[in-house]
Amino acid sequence: MTAIIEQATAPLVVDPSILETVSEKAKVVDAGTEDARYILPVLAEVGLLDTDLLTAARTVREISRRDLSVGFTIWAHLMTQTYLANANKPAASAVEQSLRSGARPGITGMAAAFKEFAGCGEIELAATPVEGGYRVTGKLNWASNLYDDAVLVTAVRTDDGERLLIFVESGVEGLTFGKPFGLLGLNATASAWVSLENVFVSESQVLTHDFDAFILQVRPTFVVLQIAECIGVAEASIVAASERLFGVNATFADEVQDIAAKVSDIIARQENIITRVGNSDISPVELLELRLEAAEVAVAAANVEVRVAGGAGYAKSSPASRRFREAAFIPVQSPSEAQLRWELERARAHA
Repeated sequence: MTAIIEQATAPLVVDPSILETVSEKAKVVDAGTEDARYILPVLAEVGLLDTDLLTAARTVREISRRDLSVGFTIWAHLMTQTYLANANKPAASAVEQSLRSGARPGITGMAAAFKEFAGCGEIELAATPVEGGYRVTGKLNWASNLYDDAVLVTAVRTDDGERLLIFVESGVEGLTFGKPFGLLGLNATASAWVSLENVFVSESQVLTHDFDAFILQVRPTFVVLQIAECIGVAEASIVAASERLFGVNATFADEVQDIAAKVSDIIARQENIITRVGNSDISPVELLELRLEAAEVAVAAANVEVRVAGGAGYAKSSPASRRFREAAFIPVQSPSEAQLRWELERARAHA
């Protein structure tokens, strides 16, 4: 197990001083008294919001080892940047630069878009064509990074059924963010509903009219960065559990070893997929299987950590308890475990 634990603690791409800050702030972030967005300008200053996909995935993974709230915030922000960059349009590029600087957070309101693409849901926002653009109305049930200087990317459906991806900047008339939800964990991620009431979206704010092609293009990035969140939580839990495998806790050694080996395998497969992003040989089955396995192993790792920690792990303020609550979010993060299972069954049938 030693080699696997060394892998789980190995430095990746983030400066140790930044990681120490994330660790020190984890308790106040978990309590919701400091917003997880604090990390964005910190990463921007060292170039980690403007990098290649492998480095981005390792950044999310390494930060998630210390605090999933912060790792999740980075994931949402990086995906918003990805959507804006892939549009390759002047207005989107200008806004993207403000996100790369860390000055503004990104909101990825794309859950319904991915459900629509998969065939298990529908786009929630309606867009009526008007001179120069569209008027958008509807409600997103859940989004994160909902700050008054944020940028939202989401999907809309026009009166005649056309599906578009758009971006909207906070503060525009008709855009309202709900009061943040009270969550089991991740209360510092500014998560709530989003309402749009007759919001004007100019044609320059349309990222694409080719919905299916755009989703196919960005989905591998979406998935591998979510997998990075899962890996980070799993690594932290396995390392913490391995430090307590003495006395009666030695009875958990085989289980910890098995989970650690699965984590190592998932890392290798994730990084292999990253080398192929942009090619056509990444199958839906491969992506969905790995995303589902990563979620399952994160939950299993956090579960065994709490059991090994015993009463100390049950204390709400303990790192074990925090990771257990963080890991409980992963099966409901969109795409949820139910959606992943549903999609994977159909992808296998069509493979």
